[in-house]
Amino acid sequence: MQPETMLTRSRRSVTILMLLLVALTALAGCGPRATGGAVAASADESQVVIDLPALVIDVQADGSMTIGGQPVTQLGAMIGQDLSTLAVPVDTVNFLTQAKIQHIQIDNTAEGILILVNGQPIPSLAWDGEKLVATGEVLETLGGGLALLDKLLPMIRNLGIGVILRFPVAAGTEILPFVAADDEAASRALAAQQEFLDAVGTPPTFEVTVTYADDGTWSVAGLSQAELAQFLPAVQNTLNLPLNVIQTASGAGIDEIALSTNPDGIFIAVNGKTLPYITWADGRINHVLTLAQQTGLLGDDLNAQTLLNTIEGLLPAVQASNLKLTVVFP
Repeated sequence: MQPETMLTRSRRSVTILMLLLVALTALAGCGPRATGGAVAASADESQVVIDLPALVIDVQADGSMTIGGQPVTQLGAMIGQDLSTLAVPVDTVNFLTQAKIQHIQIDNTAEGILILVNGQPIPSLAWDGEKLVATGEVLETLGGGLALLDKLLPMIRNLGIGVILRFPVAAGTEILPFVAADDEAASRALAAQQEFLDAVGTPPTFEVTVTYADDGTWSVAGLSQAELAQFLPAVQNTLNLPLNVIQTASGAGIDEIALSTNPDGIFIAVNGKTLPYITWADGRINHVLTLAQQTGLLGDDLNAQTLLNTIEGLLPAVQASNLKLTVVFP
């Protein structure tokens, strides 16, 4: 055997060994994924399925990252990749630690991308096969599609993977699980919505269609912008869109865009095709409000509690209502 051939095989063996070591280190750094096993359990035998635990990345106080106790820079070097720039700013780490945010999990599921903070779900991205196909079709309409994208996107539903970013925890703080036990937020939210519906009888419905002309002017229900301004001066410029936005949408073949909400979430449809949507049911908004108060985004303690109570009081009406705004382009 030629020395060059032996050297090539030796290098190949070392590369494979390094990849195996990195893979084993990654497995050592895995943790329970919020929906682990669900994708495999619901898949058909004829489908290609990947269902893995979550990869846990520990963010150190200085912003550097480790997986399974090994610095990511070291793991990157083993496979010939420079990961020295992969870090979280120290200020961000300090902020999250002070805000008592211990971990953030991003979990790809058959129903969408689930995001959890401290084990609690917050508004995330949801989909089904039809919406993923619609996404590929809309991207193709906009000129950003790829060949077979409408067939490839639905396969995302058979991919069960996730990552957990774990941050430093202040001394004396109770360690929270990656997936919190069922709490009362979801049941309280549903009960509040039902109480609101019992009071009003049927869900409030608001539907408005705004039709734009080539010159940027608009009309609602057959009334022009000028006509509406006569008895509703406040709306005279409220619905104005830059002319280049209207021209770009028309040029891309977009006839209409609809934004709607219902108790499940916030939806966007392009040319009648509904895309993946933002979920806000099951107390997810309540979890966000709690986090906002916890991080000081709602102001000081007294003002934060007042604002929190006000928003939570309005949420049942907002989430139980059916709202729809449709924008029609020339």
